[in-house]
Amino acid sequence: MSSDKSRILIVDDSPEDIHFLMENLKDDYAVVVATSGEKALEMMAKQPAPDVILMDVMMSGMDGYETCRRIKSDPHTKDADVIFVSAHDSIDEKLAGYEAGGSDYVIKPFLPSELVQKVQMSISNRQLQHALEKEKAFAMDTAMTAMTSAGELGVVLEFLRHSFTITNIADLAQQVVEAMSCYSLQSSVQIRSTIGLININNSGPASPLEQELLTRLSNQGRIMAHGARLILNFGDVSLLIKNMPLDDPDKCGRIRDNVAILAEGIESKLKALEVEQRNIESKNRLQQLVFDSNSALQEIEKIQQRQKEKNMQIMDTVMQQMEASFLSLGLTEEQEVNLHDIVQSGVDRSLNNFEAGIEIDRRLQKIIRNLQSMADG
Repeated sequence: MSSDKSRILIVDDSPEDIHFLMENLKDDYAVVVATSGEKALEMMAKQPAPDVILMDVMMSGMDGYETCRRIKSDPHTKDADVIFVSAHDSIDEKLAGYEAGGSDYVIKPFLPSELVQKVQMSISNRQLQHALEKEKAFAMDTAMTAMTSAGELGVVLEFLRHSFTITNIADLAQQVVEAMSCYSLQSSVQIRSTIGLININNSGPASPLEQELLTRLSNQGRIMAHGARLILNFGDVSLLIKNMPLDDPDKCGRIRDNVAILAEGIESKLKALEVEQRNIESKNRLQQLVFDSNSALQEIEKIQQRQKEKNMQIMDTVMQQMEASFLSLGLTEEQEVNLHDIVQSGVDRSLNNFEAGIEIDRRLQKIIRNLQSMADG
């Protein structure tokens, strides 16, 4: 068993389920098994914490939720990523898993590819979180130093001031969690927009379970409190705060008010970004229209020039043939002159009509130049 493989702990009391999980994970990961919650806690006390724990929910003795809570309460094992395995897909079950500290939920029966994908995602997120820890600590120290003197309201004012420089929803979401960090709050934010979907928390990408909960709770009310957790839904923005300071009711109330103001600012900025994106798309379409119209006019001009040259050749040929036929027709000189004048008049009218078409093209070109000025502006 290669020591550089990521470690997976399976906690399940079903031999069939253990066999299924082992068969699909043993080639790529270092897999160990605990047949009960109690055994899992004993193993983790003696061995290095695994990268991912696949935790069965329904077990005899200690169930998966309680086992997870104990793992998360131990400073030495709290960073292990727990994926619950259950046959239940209700929102209550998933809330229970989230409250216990799980990061994802896989529903029985599931395909091996789904299991492997969730394990890979869990390991990738864990690696990313570790890589961001030093950077996060530095950013936290800097933010706290800058904002402490300004007070709690200063966090909101600083966010609103900085929002004028934000140009995309990823930066907007990042500024939200950094603002919450200034209050020493752990938070997750979901932005659902026509220009993208963002789910992040203080550590980086939000876990799949966290993302699903934010999505499901987005239409459950504007502001909801559940213990130390506070959820705010403003338009297409959902903000989850995980550790409201319930031991200090006054501070808790002030933070709640300030965060509500900040959430309104997030919603307004998101609308502004969406309008800006629509304007950019409209400008691009207008520029494409100008380009296509210019190309079409250039082609029309070439066709008209060829038609003019062809018409002149036809008219010259007609005039020559008519003059050559005068002798055989036995016309008087006056009749010849009249006939010549009639044909020449037709030629002149044809040329005048052609020139009128060119004038229309000039006007179209003027319209296109005006459109180009609008696109450039």
